[in-house]
Amino acid sequence: MIPASKHRKHKDKLQRQRSRSGADWESGLCEELDALPNAWARRWPKAWAGQPFDISAEIDGHAFAFECKSIARGNLPFSALRPNEVENLSRFEDAGGIAVIAVRRLDPPAQAFVPWYAVRPRILAGDRGSIPLAGQPQTLADVLEVSLPWS
Repeated sequence: MIPASKHRKHKDKLQRQRSRSGADWESGLCEELDALPNAWARRWPKAWAGQPFDISAEIDGHAFAFECKSIARGNLPFSALRPNEVENLSRFEDAGGIAVIAVRRLDPPAQAFVPWYAVRPRILAGDRGSIPLAGQPQTLADVLEVSLPWS
């Protein structure tokens, strides 16, 4: 066996493990959203080419769109959001919905829910940088409180 081939198999195995871990987190988040009172949530199929965002939810009559991102460490770079994700989140928000970026960090473990309106102007302006997870809502209850101040 060629040593390079052996390394690739290890890398592929690690990538599959990371992908599975991210899918499990996303599935758990969807179940958590679906379990809220007066709410429902569904995941969009990954194989569908027109997937606008990862999770659609309705909570207390308000439409939510969740784009899920998983990072190893640090902050979420603006470049982690693909142009079609930026466009879809902006369109959803312009239509009256509430768009949220759900971020999971592995080291040190953290979870944050970043309201799209908080980072949208900088991302659309083409700024370089990242979204710090500190100071962002850490739980679904926190993001609902921030996103729905009138309830």
